[in-house]
Amino acid sequence: MLPVLSLAIVLGAASGAMAQTATSSSASEAQGATSGLGTSHRFATAAAASAHCPGDTIVWSSGSELTYSLSAGSSGGAHGFYACKAEADSAGFHAAP
Repeated sequence: MLPVLSLAIVLGAASGAMAQTATSSSASEAQGATSGLGTSHRFATAAAASAHCPGDTIVWSSGSELTYSLSAGSSGGAHGFYACKAEADSAGFHAAP
């Protein structure tokens, strides 16, 4: 009975550690959105960005200058991404002059 109880304790501890890791990962991801626009907040297509944040304005940026374009005609190309305006703004991005 003792080995079974020990195994249950070990499995319970591992389960708690995994939950803590998931929570830490979630917190880290949320922080990425407000401190540099994490990769899960950057999209290859405007449609993907729109699905992530329905109702928000979709912007395009190369990321290098922390600026974005509101132009619907922007092309993501190989060196840019689409994002939700609210998330980009909270990460320190602003409209290009």
